[in-house]
Amino acid sequence: MQTDRNVCSRYKQGMIHFGVFSIAIAATIIAYFPGLHGGFMFDDLPNLVNNPQVHLHSLSLANLASASFSSGAGILRRPVSMLTFALNYYFFGPAPFSFKLVNLIIHILTGVALYILGRQLLNAYRRIHNPALTENNAAWIALAASTVWLLHPLNLTAVLYVVQRMTSLSTLFTVAGLCLYTWGRWRRWNGQNGLPLMLAGILGFGLLALLSKESGALLPLYMFVIEYSLFRFHTRDGTPDPVVRQFFLWSLVVPAIGGLIWMAADPRPFFGGYAFRSFTPMERLLTEARVIVLYLRLICLPSLHHLALYHDDIAISRGLFHPLDTLPSVAFIVTLLVTGFAVRRRAPLLSLGILWFFAGQVLESTVLPLEIAFEHRNYLADYGILLPACYVLLDTGYAPRTLQFRQVALVLLIAALSAVTFLRSEIWSNSTEQMISEAQDHPRSPRSVYAAGLAYANLALSGQHQFTDQAYRYLKRASQLNRTGIMPDVALVIFSSKIGNAINPEWIRSIRLKLAQDPIAPTTVTSLEQLQSCQQTRCAVSDRQMMTIFQSAFANRTLPSTQQQFSDVLAVYGSFLINKMDNFRGGKAAFERAVQVSPNILQYRLNLINLLIAMYRYRDAGVQLRYLKSHDFLDRHAAQIMALSKKLAQLPDANLQPPTDRKHGLPKSAAALGHGG
Repeated sequence: MQTDRNVCSRYKQGMIHFGVFSIAIAATIIAYFPGLHGGFMFDDLPNLVNNPQVHLHSLSLANLASASFSSGAGILRRPVSMLTFALNYYFFGPAPFSFKLVNLIIHILTGVALYILGRQLLNAYRRIHNPALTENNAAWIALAASTVWLLHPLNLTAVLYVVQRMTSLSTLFTVAGLCLYTWGRWRRWNGQNGLPLMLAGILGFGLLALLSKESGALLPLYMFVIEYSLFRFHTRDGTPDPVVRQFFLWSLVVPAIGGLIWMAADPRPFFGGYAFRSFTPMERLLTEARVIVLYLRLICLPSLHHLALYHDDIAISRGLFHPLDTLPSVAFIVTLLVTGFAVRRRAPLLSLGILWFFAGQVLESTVLPLEIAFEHRNYLADYGILLPACYVLLDTGYAPRTLQFRQVALVLLIAALSAVTFLRSEIWSNSTEQMISEAQDHPRSPRSVYAAGLAYANLALSGQHQFTDQAYRYLKRASQLNRTGIMPDVALVIFSSKIGNAINPEWIRSIRLKLAQDPIAPTTVTSLEQLQSCQQTRCAVSDRQMMTIFQSAFANRTLPSTQQQFSDVLAVYGSFLINKMDNFRGGKAAFERAVQVSPNILQYRLNLINLLIAMYRYRDAGVQLRYLKSHDFLDRHAAQIMALSKKLAQLPDANLQPPTDRKHGLPKSAAALGHGG
């Protein structure tokens, strides 16, 4: 009879948990729904909108492979994420709504997975370290932590910023892998065989996480944090578990050593990005201490005015006292880390939370030459703060008289977070409103101010001429902030040309000066390409001015050290020589140099082949095409290779006299030719 009552009680509790969690999911959908109507932005454009390989019209293996490896981001190119984008486009079309809706579904699935993982972690904590914690109480804490995570406004960019599906998808697979690990580890704790589950977590979901985004490499580190804080490499009887130790030797220690050896042998894939950054590795490390403090503040006290897509208004730390908050931030981070290790025996859950948070920052908040700060870098890391916080608020064994007060505080917290997320989602429902709002809240953010300038420019171009002055004001302000490179100056030239105003010579001088002196980033190349394309159509920029602009870029001493940017500039320059100057030989030389600088990026060779065909150099084109075929291992360019092969098969196998003008089927712009970025 007692057993039946226990079963009935657990069933009722389970149904209550299910009902409450369903309400939490519904609240998440409501909070995010306005933002689903927003547009694409920033890195969405090169990865999705302007990436024809993602625009699938058939599900052939060649097209799927091409789409999967069409991103230039990351060492592994994130094929799983890119494949989902391509399938998204194929089944639902190009509108951003469907992309954001799929992101929201991934977010909810991750919240469910975190609920399962939270219950596993708390049950392990309960049985090993705190028998006073009841199973029902543990379930409520896990549910609360997942609810807060689902509705926390800091996680919004990983959902409504479409390309950050790379982050959310990698996180979903990471959490699934952690669920399998914790399940298998609990079986080993009880003397059963849990190794297959642990291996499935690290090899199966770990690989999917890694191929979604490189942050998936943190999965074994998260596993280590769970092991170190809760299970402590032992079995139930207190003896060391050799299988677990071997597991971490091969899943964490050996890969870490291998990665360090790889970095030492060829640091370019890891640290080459510093060639176009305005900070050194040490300066970035010092700055990240202040950034992590900012992250913690946004997790604990998120403010609508402090949250933003761009946080490029953070000053670089040039030393421990510049800015002055650098040393206190470093001291705080060190203290927090030491606390995480020191309280493992007295407060395992607190140790788990602190170390979990820092595990999530290892790749993107240390010395790798990434941008300084983005909110989505906390998408899984913030759970390490939220789980112990919810434990403190709901633990029935701690200060029972304050329990109701703590429960009310939790409900109010969830309501406040939901409100901020909803308000932020509404702002993101309109790209123009979002850009202008963020520029007002972050007036020293170069990208925010530049984006607002573009928003006002688009309004003016749509016929709302009252916004012309604001467009000029914001774009000029962005140019003065200068960390956006030539983007605002080029935007000023293009905007003025479109509305029929004269081009200020100062803008051309600013472009030349920045190209000559500042590190040339990928965004700089994109702007240069836009300027060259506009010059062919409407921009009143003379050929002589364009030539001096390219000369300034090639005079940049850092350009040769940025391999892909160097090749991209050569590709744009070659297109200018061909399309504007009728200089086929010069364009051919530029394309050949681009191939020479970046032989492994096949797009440059495709550019050269198209040009050789246009110059009637069919034999040379055939030689290049054969090389392309033999090196296109993933069939990324299979469709283009097939089309070029058919075309060449119908042409003479000989080099003929090259044309003297561009009336011979040559692509009309660098965009048509393409570059490697």
